[in-house]
Amino acid sequence: MRGRLPPFLDAPFVISDGFFVSPKYRFTRLNSREAFDPDGSRDAICRRKIRIHDARSLKRAPSIECEGFQLVEAPVDLDFGNRSQVTGRYFRHCEELVEAATGCVAAKVVQHGFRVGRVTGPARQGLYGAVVHADFSPTIEDFVDVPEGRHFALFNVWRGTNSDRLIESGPLALCDLATVSADDIVYADSLRRTEPRTRVIDCRLIHDAGQIWHYFPNMKPSEALIFKQYDTRLEDAASRTVFHAAFRDPATRENAPLRESVEVRVLAVLPEADPDRERRKARFRAEVPNRRLDGTVSTWRQEPAVDWTGVQRQPPMVDRAPAN
Repeated sequence: MRGRLPPFLDAPFVISDGFFVSPKYRFTRLNSREAFDPDGSRDAICRRKIRIHDARSLKRAPSIECEGFQLVEAPVDLDFGNRSQVTGRYFRHCEELVEAATGCVAAKVVQHGFRVGRVTGPARQGLYGAVVHADFSPTIEDFVDVPEGRHFALFNVWRGTNSDRLIESGPLALCDLATVSADDIVYADSLRRTEPRTRVIDCRLIHDAGQIWHYFPNMKPSEALIFKQYDTRLEDAASRTVFHAAFRDPATRENAPLRESVEVRVLAVLPEADPDRERRKARFRAEVPNRRLDGTVSTWRQEPAVDWTGVQRQPPMVDRAPAN
């Protein structure tokens, strides 16, 4: 898929900077220092101009099934500063959104985080994710609890938290997963912004002209964006996840307030059968290289996330036979 001309979409667009991995890192493993560098000053991360289309103007609205993401009207009345409301009513709200959008047989929230555009803690919590990335890789499969013989998926439910404001600055750009090549995925040793920091192996992306990018300008407080983050049903690694990043919209008015948002990661148990899970997991793990560009071998191992709520909160499983 590399080297294609960018497709034409009959929709308005903006042009902005995207931060991608240098092509020289293809088929290697990024170390934790290389994985984050939004100013593009080092070799690993490079700045590329990308065309980001207004998804509201498309003739057919994007869907989880096709592009990997969709916008839903999902009003909610709660105080996002109240932890008990967030981990209670709002978590259940997100689970219901994923259930309705995907047809899964059960869903549970496993993680959440807030973004305000500035540092709010010692692990630099609160900042936007400016480097194009996907949050999960096959290594996440050792940390999920799903019924034997079932496929699962992880979704992100993303929205603003200020009930009086549209999202103007730092909107989210999402890449149509059907336009990504698995050869352009670079796996990265990373540290999550938690206290204490925890090790993960996630994904970065090499830029290609054929990638199609979208955003939803001026998201309302009543809107939520659902996008795919990992799907065990799909053999093609590029089809399992939606790469995304915060970006600077050149159309944003001067002195627009910083974006205040919440992202909730939801584990969805799918009706499809996964009868040979261990063999499938082994195939997926084999996609993740250990060798770095300099020839050294990564010994980085994913750790249990300290904010992984599924450890304490059991999934609401449905007693239903797996599909044949």
